[in-house]
Amino acid sequence: MWRTRAVMSLLHEEIAGLPYDEAETPEHRAETMDRARRRALIVVALDWLAIAVLVLLGDRALPMLTVGPDQHTVFTLAILAVAVHSGFRLGQLEKLRAVARAGERIARRDPDL
Repeated sequence: MWRTRAVMSLLHEEIAGLPYDEAETPEHRAETMDRARRRALIVVALDWLAIAVLVLLGDRALPMLTVGPDQHTVFTLAILAVAVHSGFRLGQLEKLRAVARAGERIARRDPDL
């Protein structure tokens, strides 16, 4: 048996990591999802900006990403850490978009939601 409210709750709480309250209107839930997507997109933009600043401030006389027993290893690890965080947030953004698409399809299937 298909339980629409339970599926929507699982999508929002477990997959998207957002609160789900049945008393909320669908518009409010959509607004919450939009805010989460915008927040993820802003963080991705800030991460890319941080990578650009790190690259621009790096010593151009040396190879870009080096690993060794000097301070350039810290620079390399900083760029890699920011890039990994950016990838995580891009994945989160895609997950939020998938949850929103699934929610729209479920809402079309069950208009009483």
